[in-house]
Amino acid sequence: MSSLVEAVRAGRTAEAVGLLDGLTDAERRSFLPELKELRKELRKAPWEEPSRRAYPALHAAGAACETGAAAVATWIAATDMRWSQSSPALLIHILGDRDTAWLADVTHRLAGRPAATGVPYELMAGLVRLSGCPVPTTDAYVRGWVEHISHLRQLGNTLLDRLRTDPHLAELVHAVFETEDIGSPLEWASTDGPNSWVDALAQLTAEGVLDRKRTVDACVARLLRGGTTLDNRVFLRVLKALALTHEEERERIADWLALASDAVPTVASHAQSVLGSLALEGELTPRRLAEMSDAVLFRPEKKLVRAQLVLLGKVLARDTSAADEVLPALGQAFGHEDADVQERALKLVERHLKKVRSPEVRAELAVAADQLIPTLRARAVETLGAAPVAAASTVYEEVLPPAPEAARLAPAPESAVELAEELGVLLATEGDVATFERALDGLVRHVYRDRDTLLEALGPVVARRWWDSAEPGYGRRVDDHFSRMHHSFGSGSYGLDLLLATLVDKVRTVTLHEGVQHGHRGRECGHSALTRAFDARVWEVAYRLRAEPLPFLLSTPSWSTGLLEPGELVDRLDAYRRLGARVSEADFAQALLRVRREDRTAAAAAAER
Repeated sequence: MSSLVEAVRAGRTAEAVGLLDGLTDAERRSFLPELKELRKELRKAPWEEPSRRAYPALHAAGAACETGAAAVATWIAATDMRWSQSSPALLIHILGDRDTAWLADVTHRLAGRPAATGVPYELMAGLVRLSGCPVPTTDAYVRGWVEHISHLRQLGNTLLDRLRTDPHLAELVHAVFETEDIGSPLEWASTDGPNSWVDALAQLTAEGVLDRKRTVDACVARLLRGGTTLDNRVFLRVLKALALTHEEERERIADWLALASDAVPTVASHAQSVLGSLALEGELTPRRLAEMSDAVLFRPEKKLVRAQLVLLGKVLARDTSAADEVLPALGQAFGHEDADVQERALKLVERHLKKVRSPEVRAELAVAADQLIPTLRARAVETLGAAPVAAASTVYEEVLPPAPEAARLAPAPESAVELAEELGVLLATEGDVATFERALDGLVRHVYRDRDTLLEALGPVVARRWWDSAEPGYGRRVDDHFSRMHHSFGSGSYGLDLLLATLVDKVRTVTLHEGVQHGHRGRECGHSALTRAFDARVWEVAYRLRAEPLPFLLSTPSWSTGLLEPGELVDRLDAYRRLGARVSEADFAQALLRVRREDRTAAAAAAER
């Protein structure tokens, strides 16, 4: 073993880096086989103290010994060392003597990684300064910049001050408008003023630090593209803070029409108010107003529809010549699900129908009146000449969707990697009960079969959980969190979090034992009985993972309906007998409750066995 690997294994980062100073690229590369072998060894027990101690030194030494830009970026962004990396300052020092073109290549490769990789922004920004390369505008870099500049606190220094002095402000602000799901860090500082992103961007635009036309165009384009509710709320606030002039609003009539038609209600409401002001000032032609009304009156939101009807009433009262083009749009409101909206639209037509000169418009409205409810339809017969309501009443028949057919539950994932992937998806999406049952059974089987292989496969999944980085001395302990939940989870993801935390020794055995012994201690409500059954089974599985792993679960259902075939339960009990495994009480009770009893012959045969 070389002195470098000894220093890395002992966690002596400064010594390891010092040993590599002054060496040629070829000499540094010669250490890579040993370092990679050590990394492979540490992966087998990534949560134990020797691995935690060695990883920062290994991270730095590998970055120094790799000489290709792609290889260095891959090493730095490695998932297995994400939570025990060397500091950005040390990595910048290690890489600082390389060629600037090479550094620029590494920078853009790191910035091109997914944001979830967790490459530190300080490292990427430092490499940008060293290499002098164009600032990356990737998702990872922009998110890192927003979070870094938001949380940076200096005496007498505001967010506005920090943004004003940023050398790459224009490029990065423009990239913010193109980054998906960025609303949360932008809204982190909820107060108004110079520490608010909304007010800071508006102020910088007013000062001319940011180009006004480019900023307004980017903000409108962001709202047109849509996104999460939070994104829409934040960028709408920015747009309002920019305080567009009358001329700027008139230049973007096509954009307002698109937003009023398809955007989320809050954004559509703002676009509607802008268009309404333009219409009342004569800046919106009757054809454009009819186009807008056609889209808005088709929407289900009552507030938007009623506001549009009010706007149409005001416009028609001012401009009698607009009736021929505008009134046909009210046919959309005749089919609205709200009877009050239908009545308002019909009143509007009745009030302004005399201004219509075209018989085609009257005929079009008469046809649209077929959508009105019967009482309003009778009025439309007199006003519009609509077809009379048929005398025969329509018989309403309730049609329910077909009952879902039972399907066989797929077996638990065969490989640990496949199970880890399914668990990751399940934790992210809150999958259905069948998926949860398969994953739970798979977890139990793989712990019994090969715990180490499973832990290695679960590394990336565990690294993304909120409790992974919690250590004693940093807030509340993980095991304390689970014990304070009164043993009540309420959803499958919390139960899986307990099981995963148990596997990587983040929950004390005494906590698990207490969960099994005391059961549900949460507030009583109408759902408590069902919650107790779910929680008792999860706590018992978690305790058995630690104390006495089960070969598999008895209660995993046979069918998507949750039913268990009686013969299969007997087969599983027989397998337990042959393996000498002790039955888990809650698991067996759940299995008995799930047994399918409709087939009395099969049930009797199973009982006989």
